[in-house]
Amino acid sequence: MTMQTAQEHHVVVLESCHCEIPVFDIRHKLTSYHNTTPSQVSERIRDATIVITTIVPVTPEDAAQSPGLKLLAIHATGHGWLDKAAFRKLGITVVNCPQTNIASVSEHAIGLYFATRRKTVELHNRTTATDDWEARGTLTRAWIYRPPTCGQESVGIIGYGALGRAIERLARGIGMGGVHICERKGAEKLRSGRIAFEEAIKKTSVLFVCCPKDAETIDLISDRELASMRKDAILINIARGGIVNEAALARALRSGTIAGAAIDVFDKEPAIRGETPLLPLDETAVPNLTVSPHVSWYASQTLDNLYNFLKAGVEGWVAGKPINVIV
Repeated sequence: MTMQTAQEHHVVVLESCHCEIPVFDIRHKLTSYHNTTPSQVSERIRDATIVITTIVPVTPEDAAQSPGLKLLAIHATGHGWLDKAAFRKLGITVVNCPQTNIASVSEHAIGLYFATRRKTVELHNRTTATDDWEARGTLTRAWIYRPPTCGQESVGIIGYGALGRAIERLARGIGMGGVHICERKGAEKLRSGRIAFEEAIKKTSVLFVCCPKDAETIDLISDRELASMRKDAILINIARGGIVNEAALARALRSGTIAGAAIDVFDKEPAIRGETPLLPLDETAVPNLTVSPHVSWYASQTLDNLYNFLKAGVEGWVAGKPINVIV
């Protein structure tokens, strides 16, 4: 790898809104934008040699209009939007910040489990904003199905990378009953220690979705899968929006096909009320749903990791010793 230290680089940051951008120990000038829409990318990176993005996609068409671009640094772990073949053809190196948020996201997943199973948000709102408790004498009727304890749950984990393994450790640590690792959907053979995807869908009472988003996992769970789940089951999507079909999930929750769901991710982000089936303008339209605005990653440890990984990734590439290379 050729060293890039002699050149003064133009570093363009497309999204400084998420977390702190490092001070790079390289010869460079910095242009930083608080946020960027996809339509603004091409113009903003036109003179860049290094581009830093977090979730806004940089397309091959954008990159092709930036003749000096040599490095795309993704200030995150996920990169499902990246066209690897096209960037390889353009000769642009792409690095990311892998596994920086595993502790935070796995803990958030367990938090969403408890919030959903114990109806924490719903009961908080009814207690603070209504007289239901006084009028009814008890709010235990909020549950259609009696909430099980952790030891009574049967857990399925879809996606067994670093995040899936962390969720497994936490699930076992809090005494959850059977913890099952799902095989890929449609797989003809089961790897050791795994159960079939279809079996997990039908038998588990808690389903954690933590797999990468790619062509094979878009709409991985839709009407058919939701209809196969137990009536008392809950689903937690901590991965990416679009893996669980939003319209199908809304239908399942309205009809009582499953007992509840929690998500930290949406197909389009930021999610806008009225534009996703899960956030209709009528707040009561999708029952038994708990949401958070893609903040599961946000924690002190994650921020430190992202700062250090991005700094090392950019400076390593400039020095001819790239790390965390995707392309």
